Amino acid sequence: YAKTKFKAKIIKIIDNKVILNETYFYPTSGGQLHDVGIIEGEKVIDVFKQGGVIVHVLNEKPKFRENQEVECEIDLERRLQLAKHHTSTHIINAAARKVLGNHINQAGAKKDIDKATIDLTHYQSITDEEIEKIEKEANKLVKESLTVHSNFLPRTEAEQTYGMNIYQGGAVPGKLLRIINIDGVDVEACGGT
Repeated sequence: YAKTKFKAKIIKIIDNKVILNETYFYPTSGGQLHDVGIIEGEKVIDVFKQGGVIVHVLNEKPKFRENQEVECEIDLERRLQLAKHHTSTHIINAAARKVLGNHINQAGAKKDIDKATIDLTHYQSITDEEIEKIEKEANKLVKESLTVHSNFLPRTEAEQTYGMNIYQGGAVPGKLLRIINIDGVDVEACGGT
């Protein structure tokens, strides 16, 4: 996990929106909700990416000023809950592939505080019996407490090593990919927490 407490410099303030010179706040992306927290005592209620810039939305117009160094803190409890739900989508996807076949692909996902959902491609409606088998397989994987590895690989090396199935839920931008590997279960290019 990224740092949850850090210092940064204010680059720009527009109304209640703040841009830092660097941040560990995760913006809404890939179906996963953003972090919340505090910047210099002011509540961060939303974080999004606009082009290549991460924008922090505060509850109200901040009292601090541009070029000021500020203390930032991410709500760790929320971050961990979102991370668990994110990892669960990887596990459900892998369990569905095992039960239904290797043609299964993630078409979309949403990772929220209360739950996560995943949309899967399949040539017919999934039966109640198949859903039960997927659930049993996913629970089995969770109980095994498998290690989740995270590393960065150049795109070509990642594709040659793991194939195009690393792009669950769509293509991932950039020349360097963050690869999430759940031992012997699932390997995906993933920018989430």
